[in-house]
Amino acid sequence: MRKSSDARDCLGSGDVERFQKVIADIHNADNKLLEEFTHLSECYNMMRMQVNKLSIENEQLKTELVNMVRSLDLASRVDGMTGLANRRDIMEKIDREATRSQRHQRPFTILLINVDEFKKVNDTYTYYSGDDVLVEFARVLRSCVRNEDICARWGGDEFLILLPETDSENSLPVANKVLEATCMTEFKANKPGIRITVSIGVCEHKPSQTVQETISRVHQALLLAKKGGRNRYIVAI
Repeated sequence: MRKSSDARDCLGSGDVERFQKVIADIHNADNKLLEEFTHLSECYNMMRMQVNKLSIENEQLKTELVNMVRSLDLASRVDGMTGLANRRDIMEKIDREATRSQRHQRPFTILLINVDEFKKVNDTYTYYSGDDVLVEFARVLRSCVRNEDICARWGGDEFLILLPETDSENSLPVANKVLEATCMTEFKANKPGIRITVSIGVCEHKPSQTVQETISRVHQALLLAKKGGRNRYIVAI
């Protein structure tokens, strides 16, 4: 029995030629079964064409499925409001960066950012305006970092910046830039525009510590920045 991975070959592409030769053979002209044989040959050809069509459609569906899975995966990693990486995505990237840091002894730093007194923004200008402020603030963050840095929405009014191959000292210009850019921005969610400030915790990951310990340290630094008067950064000890 002939074996083939192609559905078209399973029907026997060589059989068509044999059918045509039988039909064209003048010696079979008086054969009473010729008409039936011709009909069967035509049915065979139609079936073969249908199989070819289904095979093409199947390949198209496979491609569409792959693209759909990729799109769904991307959507599950992006914050729907700001377009930044979401918490799930940034945590995976931090984990990978920690592994790379431990292997190659290269530093990376995390900036955890909180919008100061954001509840007042919502209470004063409504939640819709508050959401608009967060969307605009995400654009401010993007303007403050390099292409290789990653901005994410950590949750609510908290954001996170991952700075690969950057120690805490070299991350401070970024923290200053975020503070200055935020203060200089008049957020157009309302007329007159809304002014906000942010507080920032800065923490360089230590290879001897876990990612969760680094997250805890940067969160503590952020709390100290807010307790210290807001609109400032504090570097984790």
